[in-house]
Amino acid sequence: MKNFRIGRYEIDGRIVVGQPSGDYVDVVSEEDALARVLSKGVSACQPLRRVPAAEARVVAPIDPSARVFAIAVNYVAHGAEAKTAPPSRPLMFYKAPSNFVDPGECMAPNRDLVTKFDYEGEVGVVIGLPCKNATLENALDFVSGVCALNDGSARNLGKVALGKTEPATAFWPDWTAGKSHDDSSAVGPTISCDPEVLKALRDRTLTVTTRLNGEIVQHAGMDEMVFSTEEIIVALSSYMTLLPGDIIATGTPAGVGFARGRFLQAGDELSFEVSGLDVLNVGVA
Repeated sequence: MKNFRIGRYEIDGRIVVGQPSGDYVDVVSEEDALARVLSKGVSACQPLRRVPAAEARVVAPIDPSARVFAIAVNYVAHGAEAKTAPPSRPLMFYKAPSNFVDPGECMAPNRDLVTKFDYEGEVGVVIGLPCKNATLENALDFVSGVCALNDGSARNLGKVALGKTEPATAFWPDWTAGKSHDDSSAVGPTISCDPEVLKALRDRTLTVTTRLNGEIVQHAGMDEMVFSTEEIIVALSSYMTLLPGDIIATGTPAGVGFARGRFLQAGDELSFEVSGLDVLNVGVA
């Protein structure tokens, strides 16, 4: 059976690209070149050597050259819990690769700054080919895979007051301060390039589930999104060229911490599951 999962691994102090296979990892690139592998297609991968999984540390499947774009207020129910109307076009912001911890590790943003730390489970869509000015008809042709993702958020820093009045009466979103803290997010553990998963992406039948300490706190299907994956790619690629390895976080459903009145605490355990994919598990420091 063909293996359609791909990821990054640290083996003997070096980052390589590999495919998990039971108790082993099949190395398919001796270089940290995930974007290049994705652009050629995972189906073309040939194992170079096999390493016991115990000797391969899983690292976040983000190519060093990749960018991560996230979509805000893209589930109707999440907009409702945030008391925000759906946007008229995809509302986007950027996350840096350094924002993401490796799967199985603990998220640890600077708690002197981040006092209201929150989770956002999402479906991540991974670009496999250069993409500029995509259309609704061909947008998914540029997608190589899907992954689970957590868009960690600093709720106390997501808005900045305008003016000097006390108390403040006007605010403006500050996406960088609210969304781009190092070690605040997670992605992985692998990328699935399975044709069945990509078909489910096209059919909008994928679901995303978030568990906090074993309790389901988020669960929704992609059919509940305001903007489809195709519409997001069309909008993004009209502004800039998307490149192999780039990841698009397609938005989070209802059930985030601020709506529940419960922010993340040290010792919490989170899991993020996209149907048909490996589960992403992380802790909170």
